Amino acid sequence: MMLYLAPLHGVTNKVYRGAYFRHFGGFGGAIAPFILAVRTSSAKPNHFKDLLPGPSVEDPGLPLVPQLLGNDPLAFVDTARALAGLGYTEINWNLGCPYPMVADKQRGSGLLPFPERIGEVLDAACAIPGIEISVKLRLGRSDPHDIIALMPILNDHPLRKVIIHPRVGTQMYRGETNLEGFASAAELCRHTLVYNGDIVSRAAYEGLKARFPSIDEWMIGRGAVSNPFLPEEIMTGDVAGDRNARLRAWHDDLYRSYREVLSGPAHPLDKMKEIWSYLGSSFPVKARQLERIARAKSLEAYECAVAAILGQ
Repeated sequence: MMLYLAPLHGVTNKVYRGAYFRHFGGFGGAIAPFILAVRTSSAKPNHFKDLLPGPSVEDPGLPLVPQLLGNDPLAFVDTARALAGLGYTEINWNLGCPYPMVADKQRGSGLLPFPERIGEVLDAACAIPGIEISVKLRLGRSDPHDIIALMPILNDHPLRKVIIHPRVGTQMYRGETNLEGFASAAELCRHTLVYNGDIVSRAAYEGLKARFPSIDEWMIGRGAVSNPFLPEEIMTGDVAGDRNARLRAWHDDLYRSYREVLSGPAHPLDKMKEIWSYLGSSFPVKARQLERIARAKSLEAYECAVAAILGQ
């Protein structure tokens, strides 16, 4: 069985991944948050900064896969070749991003109603020497049957894997996952299939595994950010060591790392507040303690609020 860390834009960046992999186990691979597919002649100097200096540097045993967002075959090829030059051998194509600012430009899930355009990009992408292509997608933009019309095109290309989040884009992350829709797509898919979506507890994983016993690869995003022990619990059935001590050590590592790479107090403070917006849902933290973190205006105030939760 294999677990992958899902890409959460603005959250699971290089700093977060590095700290996470130093303190927690369970994942066997990760997909980085998307970067835009661009003509490399127009790429800004920091376009690839989250992926430098190359794969597997955050954990030598844990491969990292870059993700591209776009709908232009030439830009996809340009960017993929640049990533190949950095040592990457697999590229994931984002066909799932649900945000209107992306989807309304026929990117991410907004491209799912246009299978011919997807085929054109895959024709070009799958012809790049030394690069394997995987795709991460939803069931559709607003129609869960989009994926059914698309599946013959996916099957006709030599994809490394297909990762399906069983919602439509217009749902965002709301409402229930459509497991019937996933089952219908899985029946048609000829590639290695990865399930992604609402694995927020070991019980949730076990329920999905019972429903889809042939699936052996799983992707977890928000569930792992909310509960960093979750992948380890799924893989081993238990958590080693003192949970609070491990959580504190990871928090301090992440906090220190953000302070080293981000200027001023505001940026690392904002990043840590975002992390706590996830963590607060998985641990016995009182609402007023989370409110103290959310209202912290200085690093000192933030540190005091965290100490009240995790100890010194």
